[in-house]
Amino acid sequence: MASVKRQCIIHISSTVEDVEQLVSPKTQESWLTLLEAAKVRNHAPVLELAERQTDEIPEIYYHRKCRSLFTMKRDLETLKRKSSESSKDTAACTSGTTPKRPNRRSTSVESRVYENVCIFCNKIKYQRNSKTREKLNQAVQLQTDQKLRECAIKKGDEHIIAVTSRDIVAAEAHHHASCYRNYTRVKETVKEPNVETEEDLDPDEQYRHIEKAAYESLFEHIRTNIIPDKQIVTVASLTHQIETFMISSGIEHLHDSTKKHIRRKLESELGNSIKIFQDSKGKLLLVPENVSLEDVVLQNQIIQKELRVLKDKSKDVNTLIDQASLHIRSCIRQDMKPTPWPVHPSDIKEYSHIAIPSPLERFLVGLLTGDPNTNVKGQRTSTLTQSFSQDLI
Repeated sequence: MASVKRQCIIHISSTVEDVEQLVSPKTQESWLTLLEAAKVRNHAPVLELAERQTDEIPEIYYHRKCRSLFTMKRDLETLKRKSSESSKDTAACTSGTTPKRPNRRSTSVESRVYENVCIFCNKIKYQRNSKTREKLNQAVQLQTDQKLRECAIKKGDEHIIAVTSRDIVAAEAHHHASCYRNYTRVKETVKEPNVETEEDLDPDEQYRHIEKAAYESLFEHIRTNIIPDKQIVTVASLTHQIETFMISSGIEHLHDSTKKHIRRKLESELGNSIKIFQDSKGKLLLVPENVSLEDVVLQNQIIQKELRVLKDKSKDVNTLIDQASLHIRSCIRQDMKPTPWPVHPSDIKEYSHIAIPSPLERFLVGLLTGDPNTNVKGQRTSTLTQSFSQDLI
């Protein structure tokens, strides 16, 4: 392999500071691009080295900026055009004829046409196990140009990207069929081994992973439903939603921190889009920021109107109590199965032993909590409901 002094072969200038910035061609295509530019510019150092070198890449060095300017296609095409015009003028003078003014259109077309060489290997290629040269094919389909450009961008191939920066069909680019096939072949991506799945995580890491997913689901529900619909919900119901999600994902017992820090996480994630404060009973409420004073006043008027209607219909309280008791008694007698008596303390926690009709359960929950519509019942409320139901039935 030829060896040269470690200096920029393009502008032949070397200092202590810039020697460390010198680079050399890494691929055959890079060297051939530099050699082609040297032929156009008639750059002796590169041409002399090319005459001595073999098929291997020579040991040369240059600055990246020098190479970029040296191989700039716009300048090279200009030099080619001037050289072509000059050779035509010289031939005309030798023959004794007046040189014709060059046709702008024909010159422009000639400068835009690639050489009759493979744009991939840039060399003569022979068929496998044969002395027959492989045929060069000219790009004639626009689909070829598009596919080649996409492959070059995926591979980060600057050489082919530069080639496809022009229309290769119009520029009459050539290529070997095997080179094009190998370049555009889609390689199957191999899955990385040892990818850690959720089952491979340790219990604490798995808990954090599921907890994060539960909160993301909750935040999405708040952003897409609660805030747009201006719903006012209790933080307890949101905690119940987190708990349901995590239990369905395989978590048996929630950490205390998951329930304790929900308000902080809601305010941190949703910011000024919500407000959280206590109601008259000390329960936390989540109120969207877009709930205006007018919304609250209008809703209050609707509730007051409904309340007045209900009061007008229920002035005889004793009649309502009689009707409710008869209805509950009827449900108990028709729908209930025999339950153990006398009741044992362990039976209170065994829900399968006690079948409570929904009207009776609603009545007892409303009696104990003041809110028969609540979906979140504490342990005390559930135990008392079961105990009272057992006694009544």
